Amino acid sequence: MELFPWGNLMLRPSHQLIIFAQITPMKRLLLPVLLFLAPVISLAQGQFWDRLAQDYIDDSTHDVVKCSYWQVLERGSLHRTMNTFYRIAGINGKLFLELKIIQGGEVFVVPRNGEFQLLLADDNVITLYNTQYRTTGKGDGARHWAGSGAEGIMLSFPLTGDDAKKIIHSYVDRIRLYTADGFVERRITDTHSELFRDELALVYYSR
Repeated sequence: MELFPWGNLMLRPSHQLIIFAQITPMKRLLLPVLLFLAPVISLAQGQFWDRLAQDYIDDSTHDVVKCSYWQVLERGSLHRTMNTFYRIAGINGKLFLELKIIQGGEVFVVPRNGEFQLLLADDNVITLYNTQYRTTGKGDGARHWAGSGAEGIMLSFPLTGDDAKKIIHSYVDRIRLYTADGFVERRITDTHSELFRDELALVYYSR
């Protein structure tokens, strides 16, 4: 007898009809809506790891630009107030890690050549250096409209090809940002670390 998949179960067609018949008319109306919204919700969550946000040649400068979408690297909570967003940029084959950071709405400064460290699972430490002196400003750390009224900062760090390969062949366990007042260190979830590695590989191999 032919069987059809139903979630993790294999149900006969007659059983599927019985189950469908037990769904109320209101729920039947909601099913197409949910199916329509599923891809929209997925896009809203920022899952663009398989394609670039920008991939073009600038008409005036002739620069070759390739950028990932802005993604979450570290999400803040009640006890961990730091929100960190990132994107990987490739300009004429050179890689940059760009960050947007909100630290609980606090005002802080990252000096020129201030360090940002990626502590990898294989015990390698990638140390990057901020390209210019930066202080926080309203909305500078926001990825979308949320957080646009909070103090934040945007930073840019050149990333060598060798360091990129080290990250791609491992994954980021923790991040450490040095400011004028010391440093802040945060552990990265497996999900965010895997997406970071995928986004970096996407830009790295498309150069």
